[in-house]
Amino acid sequence: NNRKDKKRTLVAYVDMNNLKIINDKFGHDNGDFSIKAISNILTEVVEKKGITGRLGGDEFAVIIPYSLDDDGESFKKKVADSFNEFNATSEKPYMVNVSVGAYILESDNNLKLSEALTFADENLYEEKKKRSKNVLKEQS
Repeated sequence: NNRKDKKRTLVAYVDMNNLKIINDKFGHDNGDFSIKAISNILTEVVEKKGITGRLGGDEFAVIIPYSLDDDGESFKKKVADSFNEFNATSEKPYMVNVSVGAYILESDNNLKLSEALTFADENLYEEKKKRSKNVLKEQS
């Protein structure tokens, strides 16, 4: 539909950071809690504008119309801000964070969705290199 309407589409690959560490330190119930939190946060960020879904494990995909003139940086910032807000109010001793890879599908681009997801996944790989392995909140 976006292509017909000459609109850009953001395709994002979202991957939880440090699920293994949370599972090992705090147990699988906390790993499950984290995955549910990610699902809820992404649903809030996307609102009713697009689609978000779990691909399996700790990976999610997002597809939304995207009118901003950047490479998905505004979307990534909105996601990061949402997780910062969640972590600031969560009573858990650890942080739930994700890495986001994005790809903008122009309206005149004939790529298949699966191909756009591959490009978003490649961008995610670059983002994952920047992540911190620290999951513990600072003790005050």
